Amino acid sequence: MMSAQDFYDTLTTEVLESTTGLNTELYQALRRYYRALAHDAERNGFHRYSWIRRTEPMVRLLKSLPTRDVPWRVLDAGCGLGTESIFWSTLRDDVQVVGVDLSTRRLEVAQARHMAYERQFGKPLNVRFLEQDVFSVLDIKHFDVVWTMEAISHIDPAEQFLADVAKNLGDRGHLVVSDSHIWNPAMAWRVLKLRRRGVTLRTQKTTSGGQTVSYAQERLLTVGWLSSILKESGFASVKTQLSIFFPPNLAVSPALLSACALFDRVMNRIPVIRNVGGIYTLVASK
Repeated sequence: MMSAQDFYDTLTTEVLESTTGLNTELYQALRRYYRALAHDAERNGFHRYSWIRRTEPMVRLLKSLPTRDVPWRVLDAGCGLGTESIFWSTLRDDVQVVGVDLSTRRLEVAQARHMAYERQFGKPLNVRFLEQDVFSVLDIKHFDVVWTMEAISHIDPAEQFLADVAKNLGDRGHLVVSDSHIWNPAMAWRVLKLRRRGVTLRTQKTTSGGQTVSYAQERLLTVGWLSSILKESGFASVKTQLSIFFPPNLAVSPALLSACALFDRVMNRIPVIRNVGGIYTLVASK
């Protein structure tokens, strides 16, 4: 079982040194997707911390699932280049991950990376990728766990997605959502600048198969709104973790990053104030 720390270090080497053998076109797409990691070496420690911190609740959840004969079915909604889909498949052998995205190019990269990681780890990874509307996938296949990172801000309408996930999951199913939090001043300012530049709240995407899908552009939400909708949709328990209460520029050395990480965990425990955290990870359970 690979730790989150080790996996992120593998990702860093992949992005910076092209260790997975992608062709030039796919490798450039990988570097564009992880442009902060590729071009902001001073903040690599911060990016590593942020990814590990926000994925912690999902790692704990997957590790806590009991062993069973039938694989645990995991949906990665808005999987991008497949990083988290691949990581989840390394945590245990009895998971079956489906990564869904609307971008043909991103899924080409994800599939190439999947095969490269299988060669690197010397074992098959139970992952497959689909270019499809997530609503359609939820209609035809049932899951035990649904994960989405930096995608609830694009899936539209969000209320329908949450309701459909609740219907899809069986008893004791789980939804894990991680995204930017609109109550954080830096995140709110980022969205305001986008709107001032003319980036509309909603647009449409068309898949290679000709399917037109409604698509939200940086529609950031609050954990309060999400918690309310999830409980109305039938989830019995909703737990939230907030993080990144500090500017990334403060975490430019190991000592400062360690202090910021401690500050993060303290702030997450303070009612009301915790809501200014820049990133949330929410776990909803049936």
